[in-house]
Amino acid sequence: MHLNYRNILITVVFLLFISFPFVNGRINIVKDIKSSENRGMKKEPLFDTTNINVYPLAYEEFYNDNFPLRSRYIKLFNSFNLNILDKSPVPDQVIIGKEGWLYFANEELDIYKGKNRFSEKELEEFRLELDYRTNYLEKLGIKYYFMVAPSKSTIYPEYMPVSVVQENKESWGEQLINYLNKKSVVKTINVYTTLRANSKKENLYYKIDNHWNMLGGFYGANEIIRVMKKDFPQLSTHKLSEYSIKKEQIKEGNLSKMFSGSGNFRDVRCFFTPKKGRKAVEVAKKYPVIKNFSMINDYEKTMEIKDSHKPKILIITDSFGAHAYEFLSEEFSRSVKIFDAWNYMLNEDIVLKEKPDIVLLISFEPRLRYLLKNQSRLKNIEKK
Repeated sequence: MHLNYRNILITVVFLLFISFPFVNGRINIVKDIKSSENRGMKKEPLFDTTNINVYPLAYEEFYNDNFPLRSRYIKLFNSFNLNILDKSPVPDQVIIGKEGWLYFANEELDIYKGKNRFSEKELEEFRLELDYRTNYLEKLGIKYYFMVAPSKSTIYPEYMPVSVVQENKESWGEQLINYLNKKSVVKTINVYTTLRANSKKENLYYKIDNHWNMLGGFYGANEIIRVMKKDFPQLSTHKLSEYSIKKEQIKEGNLSKMFSGSGNFRDVRCFFTPKKGRKAVEVAKKYPVIKNFSMINDYEKTMEIKDSHKPKILIITDSFGAHAYEFLSEEFSRSVKIFDAWNYMLNEDIVLKEKPDIVLLISFEPRLRYLLKNQSRLKNIEKK
């Protein structure tokens, strides 16, 4: 009899739990919280009798995004998984590592495991394309450099869960760089060594975000300058002692944000200020944003140093380029950074207008294959 009462109680509690949002939607006892999801919610579809077949699915998608108290229930679900079950609420998207470190469970996990490595055919395609770009720019008197921004787990593998097994410790970026160094004419910049050498001193990547932080950007930029200095001796590397560094605690990164406001994770953000003041000044943007790229403000950034005789640089990059650019812009008379929506194109039109001394391509390691989708050499063949 006692068991029956318990079953009844569980049933009643469950029914109250699932019905409360609908009741609350009418009498508004509890207000919902703001969604922390980094996307737009579905809007209610119009009922169209001429195309009625698509309406049920469209309305279901709308309702799934907008049912009463949705954000509160998601936060409750996430907190239950994190605090009670000690596991990721979205294990197919985010992995919880050791000591509060979070990692993406996508291509970045494949890179760590050593899966889906580049085939010989892909490696050769990279070589052909990067050699084509190097030769194209050389005819214009421009030096071309190629750099891979490492995936977080390749620099900080020690915080990955012990349950994740590596098949091959050589990352995609290192596999590609090693191949290019043997067979290509392109000038590569390998930041893996310097990042690993400095990774134990202080965190170079965010714990709750998949990007490197400003300190990681500093070491990356210094390695870029060190390599370029062989061709441009007027460039100078820098020391940490040249900057005032301020730190502040943050509660949200692009990884922890996927837990929808659980509030369980903390991290630190650094701000670098040159002790002698900044030389580079931002100037007006001049290039139209490519079609369908939502991050309009991130597409172009241009800095200039007045009366400088140092080289000019054009940087084609992604979100990883931002922190490195803070330091690189202080070394060039004019520096243009273009975030071309992970296309990593040659961007001949911008090259011809800018006439830089240097073009630098920085590609985030998990997005390297995107470069093969935008091969300038193939477009040139098609034109012929």
